[in-house]
Amino acid sequence: MDTPRTERGLKRRQALLDAATDIFSTEGYTGTTLDMIIARAGGSRRSLYQYFGDKDGLFSAVMQHHVGTMMAELEATGVEHLPASEGLHRLSSTFVKLMLSPLYLELYRQLIGLAPTFPALAEQIYEAGPTLVLEKLHDYLQWLVDRGELPSHRLTRHTARQFLGMVKTDFQICALLAPHKLPDADAIDAHVRNCITVLLDNR
Repeated sequence: MDTPRTERGLKRRQALLDAATDIFSTEGYTGTTLDMIIARAGGSRRSLYQYFGDKDGLFSAVMQHHVGTMMAELEATGVEHLPASEGLHRLSSTFVKLMLSPLYLELYRQLIGLAPTFPALAEQIYEAGPTLVLEKLHDYLQWLVDRGELPSHRLTRHTARQFLGMVKTDFQICALLAPHKLPDADAIDAHVRNCITVLLDNR
C-alpha cells in the first residue's frame, strides 16, 4: 500500500476514508462494498487498492484514522500544566464527550463485533487508544504528585485505570443499548466532577 505524495493524492485518500467511514457506520462491514465507497468518494478502484489494499485494509485504515483523531483531540486539551481539578475535568470531560459521540459509538460497535475477524487490528487499536489514554492520565497524575496536589500514596499503577473506569461508568454501554436512559450533559458533567472530588479528597 502506498502513501500519497501529492496534495491531490492526499485529498483523494481522505475522501475515500471519509466515504468509508460514513458507509461502514451505516451499512456495517458486511453490508459495505467497495463500489459503494467509490461511488460516494469518486476516484477509481485502482486508487483504493493503491492506498488501502482491499476492503479489509480500508476498514483497518478507517479505525486507525479515527483513533488517531481521538487521541489528537485528547492531546489538544493541554492539561500538562493545569491545576488538578481543572486539568482532570478538562481531560475527563473531553474523554467522555468523545466516547459518547455518535461516530465513535458506532465505530466501537463495529470494532467489537469484528474483533474476532480482525484480532491484530483490535489489539492495535487498543494499544493506540485506551492504552495511550491511560498512559497520558498516569503521567498527568504523576505531575500532580510532584506538585503536591495529589498525595503520593494515591498514585499506584492502577490509579489511572480506576479513575478512568469511575468516570466512564456505564455511559458507553447505556448509549449503545438504551440511549434514551443516558443522563443529560449536566448530569454527566456533575458525575465527572464528583469523580474528581473522590480522587483528590480521598486522602
